[in-house]
Amino acid sequence: MPKTLDLNDLSEEDAKFVETLVSYLKERLRIKKATGERKEVIKFASWPLGVKGKLTREEIYDHL
Repeated sequence: MPKTLDLNDLSEEDAKFVETLVSYLKERLRIKKATGERKEVIKFASWPLGVKGKLTREEIYDHL
């Protein structure tokens, strides 16, 4: 269902900006649909401490 935006009180420049923004969003949606929305995989950094098992807070911070 199409919706209408009331841009009557905006300047010509601002109305053009809104038109450009909507065009950009539609193009981005079109590209997502065409490529199949791929979820971004987040890779967490790891710290190779060589510790196996659980550590207590005291063991972690005892060197401070």
